[in-house]
Amino acid sequence: MSTIPHTGLRRLVGPGLMVAATGVGAGDLAAATIGGANFGLLLIWAVVLGAAFKFVLNEGLGRWQLATETTLVEGWAEHLPRWVKAYFGVYLVLWTISVSAAMASACGLGISNLTGGAVSAQAGAVVHSILGGIFIWVGGFRGFERLMQVLIGVMVVFIVACAVLTFENPGGAVRGLLVPTIPAGGTGSLLALIGGVGGTLTVLNYNYWMREQKIRGPEALRFIRFDLLVAYGVTAVLAIAVLVMANRAFFVTGIELNSDTVVPQMAATLEATLGPLGWFAYSVGFWGATLTSLLGVWQGVPYMYADMYGIVRGYGAEARRELTRVTSRPYRIALAAMALIPIPFTFLDQPFLVVATYAVVGSLFIPFLAATLLYMNNRIAWTAPIARNGWASNAMLVLALAFFATVGIRDIVRAFG
Repeated sequence: MSTIPHTGLRRLVGPGLMVAATGVGAGDLAAATIGGANFGLLLIWAVVLGAAFKFVLNEGLGRWQLATETTLVEGWAEHLPRWVKAYFGVYLVLWTISVSAAMASACGLGISNLTGGAVSAQAGAVVHSILGGIFIWVGGFRGFERLMQVLIGVMVVFIVACAVLTFENPGGAVRGLLVPTIPAGGTGSLLALIGGVGGTLTVLNYNYWMREQKIRGPEALRFIRFDLLVAYGVTAVLAIAVLVMANRAFFVTGIELNSDTVVPQMAATLEATLGPLGWFAYSVGFWGATLTSLLGVWQGVPYMYADMYGIVRGYGAEARRELTRVTSRPYRIALAAMALIPIPFTFLDQPFLVVATYAVVGSLFIPFLAATLLYMNNRIAWTAPIARNGWASNAMLVLALAFFATVGIRDIVRAFG
């Protein structure tokens, strides 16, 4: 039986937009700010390409679930060698430690900037981490879904409003979109922009949020494609909006951007350009982006721990589905751990081990995902016709695999170089 949400915000703010918003964090906004400050509007095409890559990856794992009624994590355990389970289990733990610490710190930075330093970044990080965990525990998926709809709306409205008020070069924007250009010294920003749109491990949240919204059956394929098109369209617009703001604030004016103080400098420069509205709109939009990321990770990643627990224990499909509920013990243990893990890291000044681990684990997942989708969604014996990749999907997955493998190697070398 197919179930598809049809009406209202739930059609526009479906699981796809929540996944994409979870992936748009402080690092992605900072990368777009640096790209716009250094190269103006030349790299708009890179944002669109990155959104297209993430659309194809997310659409592939959505098709897998519609065809098999299993999550991709369950598919890996059933159809791939045993070492894959071990790899993903270890990866999940490392990712959780490094990324949860980064998410909480980003929220602390956002609220510190928004309050003009009245709330310190360290205190803000701790409060956001704990309160986020409590909210997910108490509010469940429905409370999380409603809050995400509000936060996404706030983030989009404020950031896009800033971009509209600072936009002044339509010809340059069209060239940046339609004429792929790699400016001298722009390779780093190019890779960051393509790789940053839409998240990494958190794309797996889509499987679990599809279950929560009871999206299943072949008839839902058109819906998930629409859902993901809206999702990655909006995230591309957000990244382009930040490029536009940085272009006006830094590139056009010739003001040098300090990469260590991107957020307060951007807010201050927009205040000088647009008045207090510019500072407030950017500060609220940035804080909203960091909070949606934290809540999306806190709510979505515990499903993966619960799923892995059921797989390791050898439970059947129905038992595993019961475990991947927000009220199950494995889910809540994982949620509590995620809310508490960032606290000790909050008071450290970016220790090398955390930074290096974050760079490494953030680089390894997307190539793995692209490779497994190429393999699993092309095995006709395993999947219904709905899950099989077409030639266009296969071509994009091969490109994504090659690109993100290159980015991953580069990030690992930079982390330990």
